[in-house]
Amino acid sequence: MMERGLRMLSSQRAFQVLLVLNVLMVFFLMWSTRGVVLSDTWSYVGLAEGILHGEYSMWWPLEADYPDTFRTPGFPLMIAVVMFIFGTWKAMVWVNFALYWVALYLTLRTIERYDARPLTRNLFLLLLLPMINVPYYVNQVYTEIPTLVAISLFLFVVMRPGKWTVGGSAALGLLLGFLFQCKPVFLIFPPLFAAAAYFLDRRNFDVRGQLVMLFTFVVTLLPYGLWNLRNHGVFKVTQLEGGGGYMHFSYWCGKMPGYTDHISLGNFTGDEIIRFTPEDSVPKHIAAFEEEWAGIKARIDPLLTAKDSLMVASRADMPYIPHMTFNSEFTLLREKILQRQGLEHMWNDPWYTLAYKSYSAVRLWVIGIQRGDFQRASMAGKVQMLYATGITGLVFLMSLFLTPLAYKRGRLSWAGTWPLVFAMVYVGFFHLPFTIQARYTTCVRFAMLALLAMAIVGLIQGRATTDRVDAKRP
Repeated sequence: MMERGLRMLSSQRAFQVLLVLNVLMVFFLMWSTRGVVLSDTWSYVGLAEGILHGEYSMWWPLEADYPDTFRTPGFPLMIAVVMFIFGTWKAMVWVNFALYWVALYLTLRTIERYDARPLTRNLFLLLLLPMINVPYYVNQVYTEIPTLVAISLFLFVVMRPGKWTVGGSAALGLLLGFLFQCKPVFLIFPPLFAAAAYFLDRRNFDVRGQLVMLFTFVVTLLPYGLWNLRNHGVFKVTQLEGGGGYMHFSYWCGKMPGYTDHISLGNFTGDEIIRFTPEDSVPKHIAAFEEEWAGIKARIDPLLTAKDSLMVASRADMPYIPHMTFNSEFTLLREKILQRQGLEHMWNDPWYTLAYKSYSAVRLWVIGIQRGDFQRASMAGKVQMLYATGITGLVFLMSLFLTPLAYKRGRLSWAGTWPLVFAMVYVGFFHLPFTIQARYTTCVRFAMLALLAMAIVGLIQGRATTDRVDAKRP
């Protein structure tokens, strides 16, 4: 029975059916979420409009200059190009749609390079089909789909046998520059990847190619760093704020379930199924958080200017609700304080931090259920929540156990496939200091499913003979 099922899944007909079903799933999700616009959209769109009006600012309609402090310019620039060509930011949805299929194609090609068995390719499509959290972002003007295709293209190129050309290496550096400008968490991805390539695959390490890639990547950092120097008085290749603030807030999230922050970024804390503080301690933690912020504000508010007051007063008249862009001195000091206090909290509260961040490490891959949302939801809504958690949790557990097992038993070749593992580990690890968001791992979900498909087929049918190591052996 199993053999018959595997033969059916290995057929060309199965590939065609699974591909059509994946297309239908994407269209269904686009239709069912057609009226949903997630909050970060407006800051990206505001910056894109600012670029088209000659300013990198969400506050471009105001007479005074408010150079942005919150986002790197890669994705806003991409939206600005789309708006210039098509006349509306909503066209970005169809750009995402095209990019999604490019990422899928690149991943299928990457799989075939290391395991040409049709079963592996088809199993990847079967695993992808129920993963609604990936195509969900096709309909959102977020960085998830552009970074998904960027990671997929990067892996497709670096996992190709042979030396890199100078032009190809430079192109990889530019690609990584774009990836970073969309998601600053990828700042040290290139040097760490080069180091991993040296230690894990020294026989195939391309010194010239890696150096050209790294040099080009560094060059891509300079324009934004110089822009920050000119507009904010500090050479900084990342945005002035965000990292420290989210790190500080992430510490408090597990202590204040269901709390909405009205002091700083306006974020809310999830009320997770698993809690990390007794319910009767939540008011005490909220009071401590707000008291801490009162002390921070006492230090930084004297730095506010009349221009800042004008910005705050103008917020209600904006076509969208932009992120506050305060003056440079205020922003830099606030970020410094938040980062320091966030790290101090984690250091001084190690057992809570270890427990909460261990939970976060799982939640980055598994969609969570919020208590209040679940209680208020209809029966259909409850089923949808349970489905999303169940399917992402199942795939995570399968990856956690089956992929290492396939490596251990020699059914999956480490040489050549390690970049897939590196990308997943990097994304998971470097998002741990920040707030829990399962969407952060969207960009490596294709890599995760590709590796899982290769592992499962390897465990069932044995190691493929078409991977890079076997191909090089006589």
